[in-house]
Amino acid sequence: MNTESNLPSWDEMSDLDKGAALMHAWKRFREGLPYAVEYYPVRYFDHPALLSLDEKAACGHAARVTKGWCDLDVTEFDRLYDLALYADRKPRKAGESK
Repeated sequence: MNTESNLPSWDEMSDLDKGAALMHAWKRFREGLPYAVEYYPVRYFDHPALLSLDEKAACGHAARVTKGWCDLDVTEFDRLYDLALYADRKPRKAGESK
């Protein structure tokens, strides 16, 4: 079982995982928390501890690490978001996050 202490901080996350968290943060902002959690849960890509989280815990982690997402440079936000968006559209292999 993961605890918050062994989950990576923003600075410890890969660009793909940051993008995945930002995709969820954007949906929370645009659609509201319940809708985002139900229809757009976070789907992390790289960090083993993040991959092992259930949807609710992953969404909670994303909410914590993206609190300052509005402060990101728009170019950096777009780069991370697009990186995860395109990766999310690819079929995942067995054993990878849903």
